[in-house]
Amino acid sequence: MQKKRYFTVEEANECIPELMDEISLLRAIRAKLSVLHAEITPLLEVVSSNGGSRHTPDLLKTTAQFQEVLDRIAARGCHLKGLDPGLVDFPHLRQGREVYLCWQMGEKNIRYWHEIDDGFEGRKPL
Repeated sequence: MQKKRYFTVEEANECIPELMDEISLLRAIRAKLSVLHAEITPLLEVVSSNGGSRHTPDLLKTTAQFQEVLDRIAARGCHLKGLDPGLVDFPHLRQGREVYLCWQMGEKNIRYWHEIDDGFEGRKPL
């Protein structure tokens, strides 16, 4: 089992440029998945055992791409909390206890933290 990573504010800030790219990519993939799902769903409703759609390979590939990006984010040790508005938490030790540094898409750097159980609503300035 992998040891839990705790981020300093500086280490979390270093992740932001890549996270911005990855969240933007996830949003684009999600939009593509939505289109593919909209095209495939009516076919599945009409013929429940139709043997597939010409869109099925693209749907599977796009779903795999989405998962790959999620896995890359998780492998860093940070936690994507939502694509909209793009929230990421970073485990952090503050005064000897575990909390989360909190970043939201559009913020240039880490400016907030919160208790693990508080979530976004409990954000406090650093």
